[in-house]
Amino acid sequence: MHFDRWIFSALLLSAAAFAQDGGDCSALPSPLYVPGTTVARPFFARIAPRLAEGDGGFTLVYQGKGSCAALSQVTPGGPMTGTASYWARGADGGSVERTCALSPNGVTPDFGVGDVSIQTCTGAAAPVGFNGFSSFVEAFGFIVPPNSTQTAITAEEAYFIFKFGAQPSRTVPPWTDPNFIVIRNPSSSTQLTVGANIGVPGTLWSPALVNQNAGGGNVLTKVAAENTTGNAEKTLGILATDAWDPARDRVRMLAFQAFNQSCLGAVLPDTSLTSFDKRNVRDGHYPIWGNFWAYTAVDSTGQPVNANVKRLIAFFAGEPLNGADPIVDVARTGNVPVCAMKVSRAYDGAPLTAFAPAAPCGCFFDSLVSTTSCTACPAGTCATGVCRRGFCEER
Repeated sequence: MHFDRWIFSALLLSAAAFAQDGGDCSALPSPLYVPGTTVARPFFARIAPRLAEGDGGFTLVYQGKGSCAALSQVTPGGPMTGTASYWARGADGGSVERTCALSPNGVTPDFGVGDVSIQTCTGAAAPVGFNGFSSFVEAFGFIVPPNSTQTAITAEEAYFIFKFGAQPSRTVPPWTDPNFIVIRNPSSSTQLTVGANIGVPGTLWSPALVNQNAGGGNVLTKVAAENTTGNAEKTLGILATDAWDPARDRVRMLAFQAFNQSCLGAVLPDTSLTSFDKRNVRDGHYPIWGNFWAYTAVDSTGQPVNANVKRLIAFFAGEPLNGADPIVDVARTGNVPVCAMKVSRAYDGAPLTAFAPAAPCGCFFDSLVSTTSCTACPAGTCATGVCRRGFCEER
């Protein structure tokens, strides 16, 4: 498997292990306080220890929550309170999540991250003095327990399931019991992104769908738990692919057929259930995805006020930082750097349009997550295209 399982293992450390630290967050080296989507957890777990090392290092102090809750907290909202997570280098060189205590009076967040824009959350642009910066691509989809016989779902079927919540005469077999439809909540990017692609906004899903969850990890656990209870066939959940990738032995993702896609049929985010190439996301055949957004206070030129936030946002957009690699680290956590995409969209859920990155990295991305048919190259030896990271990219 090309996905780094040690990251997922680090996320599953027990609460008792976390409690070993529990010190004051402000005592950490150059803390950056960030409320953010729970989908960001595997990515932060991978990059955070390296960001804290070396000259100019800083510590990500993170509270996971729904994207809209996170973005509203920073643009501006209330302070961060209670406890937060950060990541340190473990004895084996891996990433270990720990917790720290925030100030009793609360801490003003430095930036917030989500998988949707503030416009999707509120219907309005960011307030004056704040900007959003979009970067890599994250995909989402529908999951079932492995013992389910279902392999695909259409946008039309999903529309009826999530709009009507299994009302009589409006059911979609076998997903007819709302108690086994496992969802997030209206502030979740997973729910909002799925909703944007099935014609039912994530804020308007049926109130009969009461199996709501605060994080993707809870959805994964609940869906997986129904595998041997006799309820596998009627269980359906929603999840980000970066959480599904390391848990493919616990749940299975359904192929998705978008509206007006009957000629193509249903497709997975990847070319198969065993591949990790996100090929169908990258070329536009699989539409349930969004960009990773960071919102922060900006100066009169529109640039982040906090210098370390500015460096981090530049990393999200493609600039290496403190030994972290913006292509490798994005790819290894199940996401797609923009330079590997061939489609884009103007806003969350917008129609897909052709996209040609200025410095493509599709060949290198393929080499990280699967195999590539691209020509390997030392610099200057490509018959066509440009040699980047050891492969002849198209431009």
